[in-house]
Amino acid sequence: MILADKIINLRKKCGWSQEDLADQLGISRQSVSKWESGMSIPDLEKIVKMSSLFGVSTDYLLKDEIEGELPSETMATDDEACQTISLEEANAFMNLVKNAAPKMALAISCLILSPIPMILLGTFAESNPAKYSEDLFGGIGAAILLLVVVAAVVPIILMGMRLSKYEYLEKEEITLLYGVRGVVEKTRRIMKKPLIKQL
Repeated sequence: MILADKIINLRKKCGWSQEDLADQLGISRQSVSKWESGMSIPDLEKIVKMSSLFGVSTDYLLKDEIEGELPSETMATDDEACQTISLEEANAFMNLVKNAAPKMALAISCLILSPIPMILLGTFAESNPAKYSEDLFGGIGAAILLLVVVAAVVPIILMGMRLSKYEYLEKEEITLLYGVRGVVEKTRRIMKKPLIKQL
């Protein structure tokens, strides 16, 4: 099988059009069309990018004598789609998680501490039963509790909805585009550093 046929087969296994593959590689659709028709051959940089995109070795792409099925460990099966992550997608997800972390921490802290006003108001009313009605302070405490719970739960739900579009990152096999892995690892290391070091 020649390189042109391999590109066609791999592209179709991933369910991509020529334009989709061209976008992933940062080239025109016409270039992909020329490769697949055998009119031209991709340069080495594009071969390396395609091997990363398709999850195959450069040997598989370049050597005509390597035939047959792709190794199961390097290629998704027909039932699975190749899910590649671009730098933009990776950055959007990491920024969302980075921005969400302090808000989620604050919301959860509010939920944990929400009964405190009700307990304090109840204790205050019990210590002065002649002056203050326990029912009144209990009602005020319950209202404050509900307001704090609602104020804490709404951001958690909204953040969950925003993160739901990235669920595939945990559920599916993904492939990072060429160069994305290094950027992701660097950002993760920075995010794990203590806040004082980042400042």
